[in-house]
Amino acid sequence: TKYALALMALLMLLISSCFVSSSLAYSESQTQDVPNLLLNPSFNPYSLDPATALRGWTLDSDPSGSPLGKVVIDTGTALEGKTSVRVDASDHAVILISDSFKVIRYGGYYIRVGTRSTSSEMPEVTLRFITFKDNGKIYNRFKKKIKTTPEWTKSSISAGFLKPGVSFGRVAILIPPFKDGSVWIDDAGCWKVHHFRID
Repeated sequence: TKYALALMALLMLLISSCFVSSSLAYSESQTQDVPNLLLNPSFNPYSLDPATALRGWTLDSDPSGSPLGKVVIDTGTALEGKTSVRVDASDHAVILISDSFKVIRYGGYYIRVGTRSTSSEMPEVTLRFITFKDNGKIYNRFKKKIKTTPEWTKSSISAGFLKPGVSFGRVAILIPPFKDGSVWIDDAGCWKVHHFRID
């Protein structure tokens, strides 16, 4: 399907660095009373089966196909709600990829994630927002590098001015290899907070 093709293209793209940053500046206050486009933004467990527990997200490693490090739903540490995702030290990068959601060309989007780490390296997590055409072709790419800290930190991307023909988007979170401790991810989101005027 087109979504499977888009996911494959996204995984290939995550290995490269072909992303741009945005000059827009939206704020968290603009998300009030606006629906979160991500399914399961707080990483709630939907099943006892590890293969289906993380509903709304796909897990992969980088390089794709390499052994996936220990990734668990943590019920003891959270920024919001009762759960988060914990990634323990690994020799390979871990990628969390959201299910797809509808986006529009004239929308302005606010993308956010919370992170923390107990690693001595304080690894740099990368937050990405990628949009696609209906046929799965990647159209827009935005990213932000986040230096983790021992305390929960919220980081965000403001995105807009999408190309004509855009149809759906995904949020991706890349945790690089690190040697000790853990990284936590929680309170993810993507909101359509603005609609650009059409002349």
